[in-house]
Amino acid sequence: MAATFALVLTACKTPQVAAPTAPPPEPVAKGPTDEPTKELPKDLFPAMPIYPGAAIEHVRTPKGAMREIMFSSDATMPQMVAYYKDELKKNDYHITSSLIMPARRTWSCDFQYNGRPGSVMLYPSDQDKTKMTIDLIYELPAHIDASMVEPKEDFDIEGPGEIAQQAPNPNPSEKQKRN
Repeated sequence: MAATFALVLTACKTPQVAAPTAPPPEPVAKGPTDEPTKELPKDLFPAMPIYPGAAIEHVRTPKGAMREIMFSSDATMPQMVAYYKDELKKNDYHITSSLIMPARRTWSCDFQYNGRPGSVMLYPSDQDKTKMTIDLIYELPAHIDASMVEPKEDFDIEGPGEIAQQAPNPNPSEKQKRN
């Protein structure tokens, strides 16, 4: 009996071996992703001014309702600022705010076109400080579900008609008063 007791006691005291655990997965940096081509997307504003000679560097995939396109140019900031101010106004874009910081060689301009917001930012390129980056961000056009739109009603009646043309009765009967 003592041997059985000792066996039970040693069985309870055996160290438990922890199950091996896998190392936590490495966090993957989720940066912006580019479209497969560097062509201007079809959802870009109509008549959006693009600085002449600017090269497309990145066309980002949409993030939510916004898209970003990055260009580079050899032009100076004052040339590009003057171009965008003039062209946005000529093409009926409503400029909502503009900020220039000459010491940092940066300019930002927020605008709207038919209720869709967008912005243009100019700043020195990270890779080559002699070049300027043009960062265009804009809202994608809304996709309206046709099943949610009420049908247009067309009536064949023109004008107010005969009853509307009659003068009100100055002495209505009791029956007319109740109706």
